[in-house]
Amino acid sequence: MVCSIICGAPCGALLKEHVEGYVIAADRGLDYCLAAGITPDLAVGDFDSAYSVFPEGVECIRVSPIKDDTDAALAADLAVQRGYRDIRFFCALGGRLDHTLGNIQLLYHLKKNGICGRLISEDTEVFFLIGESAVIPKNDGFLSVFSYEGSVRISISGVKYPLDKHVITNDVTLGVSNEIIEDRAVITVHEGAALIVLSKRDR
Repeated sequence: MVCSIICGAPCGALLKEHVEGYVIAADRGLDYCLAAGITPDLAVGDFDSAYSVFPEGVECIRVSPIKDDTDAALAADLAVQRGYRDIRFFCALGGRLDHTLGNIQLLYHLKKNGICGRLISEDTEVFFLIGESAVIPKNDGFLSVFSYEGSVRISISGVKYPLDKHVITNDVTLGVSNEIIEDRAVITVHEGAALIVLSKRDR
């Protein structure tokens, strides 16, 4: 039950083969979908920044521009209401910093409510871990970990700079730019919430 939400941040090349499941276009995300040859199942937003003509047969939910939630948040709410528990956001990083931060806040809200969410771009992937472990396959890039609830107690193995039940607080940069040196890294969050950022290496 995967839902892909296409948002409105500058996205480089949105690749059709990366977008899975039920597709929701949030505002300008409609332009990006159609440019990539993707017909969304649903389009939602105030459409103050979309320029495309709506394709026939696509469900549309138009809302007032005077609203409390972002278009991405409205799309996520609809995805959850329709039963999706794995939500992947594309075109949700870069562009305006306030929207990027808002999308990270949205991921945290989803995670706190038992929904798996990820922000995915050509060179970055962002997600949360709360009281759980995750296995990250080796990649030619960086693994960064941030505390999101004041502090997080975390263990990381398979990396250049391992940690064993170490406490990371919100006012340090200790978790930035680690590297996976074994076949996989294992991250375990013992207490708190960890924001995980996977970044490809610049060429």
